[in-house]
Amino acid sequence: MDQMSPELAALAQDQESTLQISLVTSFTALAIISVCLRLFTRLRWLVRRLGWEDYIIVLSTCTSTACAVCQVLQANAGSGRHAVFVPYPEGVTKMLKWLFWSIIFYNISLCATKVSILLQYHRIFAVPEMRIPLGVLMGFIVVWGTVALLSSVFTCVPIYAYWDVLAKPTAKCLENDNLWYANASINIVTDLAVAFLPVRVIWNLQIAMRQKLALIAVLTIGWFVCVVSVLRLTSVINALKHPEDNSYYTARAAYWSAIEINLAIVCASLPALKPLIVRLIPGFSSRNSGRGTGTGENSRIVTIGTRGRNTARQTREFELEAGVPESPRSELPRSPDVGGFDKSIYISRHYEQHYEDGSRLSDGESQTDLVTRPKPTY
Repeated sequence: MDQMSPELAALAQDQESTLQISLVTSFTALAIISVCLRLFTRLRWLVRRLGWEDYIIVLSTCTSTACAVCQVLQANAGSGRHAVFVPYPEGVTKMLKWLFWSIIFYNISLCATKVSILLQYHRIFAVPEMRIPLGVLMGFIVVWGTVALLSSVFTCVPIYAYWDVLAKPTAKCLENDNLWYANASINIVTDLAVAFLPVRVIWNLQIAMRQKLALIAVLTIGWFVCVVSVLRLTSVINALKHPEDNSYYTARAAYWSAIEINLAIVCASLPALKPLIVRLIPGFSSRNSGRGTGTGENSRIVTIGTRGRNTARQTREFELEAGVPESPRSELPRSPDVGGFDKSIYISRHYEQHYEDGSRLSDGESQTDLVTRPKPTY
């Protein structure tokens, strides 16, 4: 075998296959762990049953795991190595085949995660100003996700021409450049829309500013995923600029894709982990706030209402999920029903009391809609 020149030897050492495998497996494992903890927390301490958002996040995690498997096999076939070291056509065919399947699973996972987050919004927020934008955004995400999935599957006709380099010259194929640019750009736009959607409603809540900011931070943690999406787009652009060595440059797009979908899953699961964190770190829920006197900002009340049962709750901290241990029942005055709602929940910063009257519905319904109503002025 001929000895490689110093230049080729340097190129052989310059590879990102190992980095691709490490990042893909690490972030996928992180997503799996976060979802398992989410399900455990909800079944053990919260509603003791799963909602649609939980089932869909499980679907997203399964497809993310499938995407990771494909990306690892893609790296083993040549992704991350310079094209001169990838056997042609066998190695290129294997690499493109696993790339094809990883793109499909990526599109499914990302769409499912966004739908899961929006379903969580739907359960929490019941204000009319939220319902229509939420429905429109969810519809757009599902439609675009379907378009992205179908365009990925049928990039080439026949389908196998996507990875079969010998069949590609006679096949009808779409331009990968346009598909990747469009998909990445629209994903960034929808990421921003999902993150921004609850901000206005939360801002109108009659609670302390610190609580508003904390709630916005928890619910809109997906802003961080937007940053990753932008980084992924730059890696896609860079890969498309180097078609002569795309086996090397597509590795970055691959591992940024894995980071994106798995961080999205983690961000979607974090709000449900608060009860678990409080039990593991008892001081986590403590507040460094002064004692209120029943008036002023420290005792402002948020009304959260749904049809069904009458509930009054005062809690020492603003809980996204009803994930605090249930307090002993006590008699609290029930406010008059407003706007056709039979249930009122009052949230302040110092106390938690809970009572129910009438027929008991499922625990899941105790966490359903969030309705904000302006504080009356006299």
